[in-house]
Amino acid sequence: MRPAPPPAALDLNADLGEGCADEALILPWISSANIACGGHTGDAASMRASIARALEHSVAVGAHPSYADPAHFGRQPQAVTPAMLAALCGELARQLQDFQRAAQREGARPRHVKPHGALYNQAAQDPGLIELLLALLPREAPGLALVALARSPLAQAARRAGLPVREEGFADRRYTAAATLVPRSEPRAVLEALDEGVAQGLALARGEPLQAQDGSALRLRIDTLCVHGDGLAALPLVRALHESLRAAGLAVRAPD
Repeated sequence: MRPAPPPAALDLNADLGEGCADEALILPWISSANIACGGHTGDAASMRASIARALEHSVAVGAHPSYADPAHFGRQPQAVTPAMLAALCGELARQLQDFQRAAQREGARPRHVKPHGALYNQAAQDPGLIELLLALLPREAPGLALVALARSPLAQAARRAGLPVREEGFADRRYTAAATLVPRSEPRAVLEALDEGVAQGLALARGEPLQAQDGSALRLRIDTLCVHGDGLAALPLVRALHESLRAAGLAVRAPD
């Protein structure tokens, strides 16, 4: 079977509102921004400021909720227990409400929800977290697309439940052969060389194979491509990716 042809346009997103000094310089090169909403970092003022800057560049905005764990920037995995899920449900509801309130005050229409860090990676696979998100999002963020790891159980379950889903690929993270992200605790989990990030981003955008951690070929279908806004090379990478996508005939555009 031949692979599906690449899309005519691709969403290019970055995680913002996280204190990155280059945020204002990143915005002209992306089409969607995931705004930290008070779990790993951020508050009402930072949300409003990031949303306002995004609007100036016609960049779509979405919520970037996380575990309430600023000490570890939301990147510390949590033990998933009934008590933890009950507390997390209330915490995520608060973050989503705070984000939507900030968006309303800036006159922005939120488009999506993308979990952050350890929550993103654990929810991609964990049945309890998947169930929580599939119940929470229609209630607290109706109509907003869920941004989820491409080919993950979360993305598949959300589609079956009728939620709008954007399957996401990462230009600056290495993959396992099982299509999960290599944990940041392992060597070379983050692609730091500009040429590596651009090559992987283009492969993902075109539906071409990329090299997984074990050397095998991995092919993913994606709707949106991410560059982490807090990375040291975020600005040159996102600019190079934007230019490379355009040169490859792909418009950089957020979904409607």
